Amino acid sequence: MIKGSVITVLSSNEAEAIKLAELMGKRSEERIYYRKRDNLVRSVLVPPVSRIIEEAVALSVSSAFYLKVPGELTWIDGELALLAEASGLKGVVMPDDVEGFRRVFGGLRISNYVSEFTEVDADTEDTGVVYVDRAFNVKGVGLVVLGFALTQVTVHDKLTALPMGKEVEVRSIQVLDEDQDSVLPGTRVGLALRNARLEEIEGIQALIKPEVKLTSEVKDFVKLKYAHEAELIHVIACGVRTMGKVNGSSISLKDRLPANCRALIINVNAKPKTPRIYGYADLRG
Repeated sequence: MIKGSVITVLSSNEAEAIKLAELMGKRSEERIYYRKRDNLVRSVLVPPVSRIIEEAVALSVSSAFYLKVPGELTWIDGELALLAEASGLKGVVMPDDVEGFRRVFGGLRISNYVSEFTEVDADTEDTGVVYVDRAFNVKGVGLVVLGFALTQVTVHDKLTALPMGKEVEVRSIQVLDEDQDSVLPGTRVGLALRNARLEEIEGIQALIKPEVKLTSEVKDFVKLKYAHEAELIHVIACGVRTMGKVNGSSISLKDRLPANCRALIINVNAKPKTPRIYGYADLRG
């Protein structure tokens, strides 16, 4: 059975990020590079530089990260280091100036991951979520969504679309244009769906299994010491994103999020040239 590994490459220099991605896969979609070895499909994501929400979404569906750090640091490099730190993922950190990196970021967990380039494929945790980044109609097939299965998905599974709450059924599964009966977590998938029309799932962000609990509140989040105070923030969990309002030690959410993922908390309104990483939370408690 096919399984996957999802890797995000972060760098303030997009050309350097693309070079790294090309070492690990071949480009097949915009900003996604693939490599298939036996039953493992590796997907390497290269989110746009300084598009903090897109970077956070990519990390939130990943099983590992690569961080390329130049010798001359900017605030963007600091922001990316904090984002990688907040993700809780393991990864490979590649600074041009190792001593300089450790001097600035030695207090971060990710400083333990400083290394030369090495290929990493980490197992993807089963969260019961399928992150969706595209939905469209295909002639002769019907409604299709593209995304990453962060759970095992099987033909005829019944899933619920977020945020609209519409139940759908998996009609068929494709991975790299090949039909599959079932896939394991971490796999880039195309799912043909029945029991729904495109207009009924406009704005879809994910499909979840029936047992996945949802939460409208984030409790006991960790605010990074570098973060400025904020009232309105973005919260991203397993690729699903919503707005939140900070109320002391908790955050009330506009839309419900899967309650078995790690959440990244982003303040897009932070002061200019300061990190927009507000903190993180483990929604599993």
